[in-house]
Amino acid sequence: MVWIVQGVGVAVLVAVAPWMWGIAQTVKARCQGRRGPAPGQLYWIIRKHWHKETTVPDRSSWVFRLAPSVSMASLVLIVITIPIAGRVPPEWPHNMLTLFFLLALERFWSGLAGLDTGGTFGGLGASRITTLGTGIEPALFAALGIAWQVSGDGAIVPLAAHLTNGSASLLPWALASVSVALVLLAEWGRLPVDNPDTHLELTMMHEATLLEYDGRFLALSEWAMALKFTALVAFAWVVLGPQFSSLWANLGLRIVEMAATAGALGWLESRLTKLRYFQLPAYFAVAAGIGMLGFYLASGGLGL
Repeated sequence: MVWIVQGVGVAVLVAVAPWMWGIAQTVKARCQGRRGPAPGQLYWIIRKHWHKETTVPDRSSWVFRLAPSVSMASLVLIVITIPIAGRVPPEWPHNMLTLFFLLALERFWSGLAGLDTGGTFGGLGASRITTLGTGIEPALFAALGIAWQVSGDGAIVPLAAHLTNGSASLLPWALASVSVALVLLAEWGRLPVDNPDTHLELTMMHEATLLEYDGRFLALSEWAMALKFTALVAFAWVVLGPQFSSLWANLGLRIVEMAATAGALGWLESRLTKLRYFQLPAYFAVAAGIGMLGFYLASGGLGL
């Protein structure tokens, strides 16, 4: 049964990823007084690009062609790694270090794709997302450092069970939640770190690495962008959210949590402004500091 639920969960997350992204965009538009796109519009966009002719720049190499597939494969592996229903089959990989590595791999190949064509904007976007990675990864390690206090090896399932059975202190849990939320806003490329709706050359980051793509490559990149958002929301709720004894109930709960988070994100973005690029180190320092404080409290016996 665990195998079936995990397989269904992986398929559902990959399938609903564009819809979750669309919820955030729709809520954001409505909160700003605009009609905005329908939640399912990204499905139509992916379908349209998929049936278009795929072209590549003359200066590009095999790196440019392979990058969308590597990014999508990395994110699918992240979804497979997450114990969506609260438990995983025997010998199933569910270590957070694996997840961190796959996120770094996806970011690395996105940067390579931006650099490969030799374009100005692609190089600018690649430089910025890799620089952000140097702040995201330490902050995320600090935010989830409590995991090593609980499981001893970074395994996700023991951590999730510990935080939801009432044995964990509220304060480290709350600090970890705030720190994770700040880091994930940056990992998703959302406000106040980045604005996925802008195409202003001087401010865009991830979008700059996609300027040269079209056809199926662009469709795959758009889907990967939505899947990254959905996978990290699911991961955060698996680690920090409530759990039921029923596997199917947990799977349904994850869908509700992801939709609610997408709506909350859209509302939050309608009230935030983008930080200047040189203000981002301070942003990551705050996120890492909050996570380290939670880890310190847990290490001192106040959270375990």
